[in-house]
Amino acid sequence: MSDSDPRAEHTRREKRWADEVARLEGRASRLSLGRLVLFLVVIVLAGTGFSQDDALSLGGAGLATAAFFALVLLHGRTLAARDRAEAHRAVHARHLKRLDGAWTELPPSGKAPPGHAYAGDIDLLGAGSLAQRIDVTHTVRGEATLGAWLGGPADDATLRARQEAVRELAADLDFREHLEAAAGRVGGEGKLDPSPFLSFTAREPFVLGSPLAILIHVSPLVVLGLWIAGGIGALPGWAWLAALGAQSLLALGLASRAVDAFQLIAARRGYVEAFQSMLVQVERARFESPLLRRLQERLSIGEGERARPPSAYMARLDRWAGFAEFHTQFPIHFVVNLATLYDLHVLLRLERWNADVGQGLDDAFTALGELEALASLATLLHGDPDARLPELVAEPVPFEAEALAHPLLAPGERVANDVRMPAAEGAALIVTGSNMAGKSTLLRAVGLNVALALAGGPVVAKRLRLARVRLRASMRVDDSLQQGASYFHAELTKLRSVVEGADEAPPLFFLLDELLRGTNARARHVGARAILEHLLARRACGLAATHDIALAKLADEHPGRVENVHFTDVMRDGEMIFDYRLQPGVVKTSNALRLLEMAGIEVEVDDALPALDGPPGA
Repeated sequence: MSDSDPRAEHTRREKRWADEVARLEGRASRLSLGRLVLFLVVIVLAGTGFSQDDALSLGGAGLATAAFFALVLLHGRTLAARDRAEAHRAVHARHLKRLDGAWTELPPSGKAPPGHAYAGDIDLLGAGSLAQRIDVTHTVRGEATLGAWLGGPADDATLRARQEAVRELAADLDFREHLEAAAGRVGGEGKLDPSPFLSFTAREPFVLGSPLAILIHVSPLVVLGLWIAGGIGALPGWAWLAALGAQSLLALGLASRAVDAFQLIAARRGYVEAFQSMLVQVERARFESPLLRRLQERLSIGEGERARPPSAYMARLDRWAGFAEFHTQFPIHFVVNLATLYDLHVLLRLERWNADVGQGLDDAFTALGELEALASLATLLHGDPDARLPELVAEPVPFEAEALAHPLLAPGERVANDVRMPAAEGAALIVTGSNMAGKSTLLRAVGLNVALALAGGPVVAKRLRLARVRLRASMRVDDSLQQGASYFHAELTKLRSVVEGADEAPPLFFLLDELLRGTNARARHVGARAILEHLLARRACGLAATHDIALAKLADEHPGRVENVHFTDVMRDGEMIFDYRLQPGVVKTSNALRLLEMAGIEVEVDDALPALDGPPGA
């Protein structure tokens, strides 16, 4: 968490850039009006000069024309500056949405892979997820890296290196702002994808290194020489036409080769500019943490004196992509290409760029994606007043969290709880409680914070101590008619992913919510008990939320390893109140029937079932 006020800082910067956008838009409007006035002046002066043979008017028309094109250039630069300012403003507008709890209005980030051990259970990826809440990546690789880090633990050394990098980036809002703004100038939907450039670098050269590389230079000169010779009568007049015809056949016959390359590059020129701008920001940064400096070093392409920053290669690519865009300007391009073999010349330059850059861009884009993922984790540390970096320990220790809260809830809406596992290898908290009291929310809060900690990021807690574990969850199960899977079968499949490999290292940390809901009460109790016994015997730790109060007896059977905690509610003036505070022991009441009555459903309790709305018993 930053010492400064993130909301005030983002508000100040958003306003400053909004004012700059307004100023530049006003300037662009005035320049546009000036262009119109000068255009009319040129027409009037030129008309007067030619009609009256007035040299002074013609001279004035020439000066006005020069001024007109100067305003055109200045207008374009002003619009570009406005777009840059708007990209900066948008960065802070998105941060304010995160701080205001309106982050669901931001684009979703990632998608939980089918069968992932916990992503779908705890809202890790996709719409309404942790990734959507913190994601500031603008590249496909950045988004994929963030999802991969949240989806699985790294080794201890990597986690500590990431924490140090996240701490540094959290304090460097200027760098994070400029990195995001550099990508944001492209506009449009979706992330920046380097695949087209990398596909091009994997292509075998067609012109470079072949006789064509010489022919495309010689042929236009031969045509020009024959045309001159025909003009002075040294050769027949049809000779240059024959040469031009042969050259035209070459240009048309090989057009598809050039166009295929142009479509990979020129069609995404905005991406080229964005990647170049992002790389420039990283190359110019002054980092202190070893991980950030290593990522910066990976951006260098080549060795020794021939090493060059990737932004220089992207600048070259941008320049030739601009030339490649000319192939869309029909019919001018058609004529120029037949006369000069223009497309093959541009293709040759692109292939030379390809030979120089080799596969170096691939690792540069990967390093850029990793830096974006670190910036996303740093965004949470900087912007959330309750975020702290956890204490990561090498030896197995119980999970200990003080004032732990749900990362997806706004700071003013959270209820923080202390969560401490029993101090033993193979331990569990049995969480009981009335409906809607907060059991599932607690499990997801624990799960998301564990995922953040194991990614090297901050957690939403005053203090959290954790060893490297393998997170597993069974909280949200979807049946599928298309796949022929019943709810019970789907839940068994999910539970298999939890219990399999429970005795492997690192230790397993489980989150189980209402085990075996797809079967009857007795089978549910016997099965849930067997699952928990299986996990405890293999030194797994975790939380299990349940309405089955009989599972609370595990605390008596495993003293020091299993403890009971609960949530409850109280009736106040006829209204059910939840405080969402975790308390020790087993819940004593149930609110299911009261909730039905509050929903307008009349309930008649059979005398033979007196315990339905009383203290849950056997």
